Amino acid sequence: MLSRRRLLSRSVGTLTGALLLSRGLAGIGSARAATPTRDKLTVAVLGATGRTGSKVVDALLAQGYAVKGISRRASQQMPRPGIDWINADVREPMSLQATLQGAQAVVYSVGVDFTKSSPKDLEDAYHTGVEAAAGASFRAGIRRFVLQSSAGRVRSRDLPPEYRASMDAKAGGEAALRAIGLGYSIVRTPGVWDRPGGELGILLLQGELPVGGPFMINRTDIAAVLVECAITTKAVNKTFTILNAATFERDSWRDALAGLSVD
Repeated sequence: MLSRRRLLSRSVGTLTGALLLSRGLAGIGSARAATPTRDKLTVAVLGATGRTGSKVVDALLAQGYAVKGISRRASQQMPRPGIDWINADVREPMSLQATLQGAQAVVYSVGVDFTKSSPKDLEDAYHTGVEAAAGASFRAGIRRFVLQSSAGRVRSRDLPPEYRASMDAKAGGEAALRAIGLGYSIVRTPGVWDRPGGELGILLLQGELPVGGPFMINRTDIAAVLVECAITTKAVNKTFTILNAATFERDSWRDALAGLSVD
């Protein structure tokens, strides 16, 4: 079975050169939007105990935001100042609305191991779970929803069969979120690694991945982008891919969010 990293590395090329030739590369010089006040701003993180969701929690707490940490394993977590751990499951929609009450934004970072998950598990995590969480958010009066999705799903015709169920489920989740009526941001990631955050810049890309690779993004940088989308208006109703690259200023992506095209 091909690893996801090897799949994204099949074509040899330079990340920076490929992206500079891409028409979807976001501009760098957009004016920065004002960041909302931290006072009383609460962000609900679904998948808060996961490998990326936990970094979203860390980033929010480091910036002084209140957090609802929502997970099936929330009751196993140690108490931390600023976070309310709440047990809930996106497969049980009736439990979500009360759980989300009081939040102003939601970050959805639920994930499962696609190599060990059934098609139903993938649908639950990436399609019906997103739809249930977005619907519950809307009914709870929340108007900002940030979804972590995957790059490459628009090129599913090129994927081996073992990847298609996961990508199809994520496509369904994205479509369901757009239809709910929330102000959404869909942040797609290619291969994910665990390098320290902040070592490389972050590029924003709309459209298909260009030829070349490997295309990777580390979890700390994913979390930084998800948090920014939750607390500002710069990425509302936008879908884009994030990639690590060595040639751009590390924080230029924050301004580039405003220059992305609305879906």
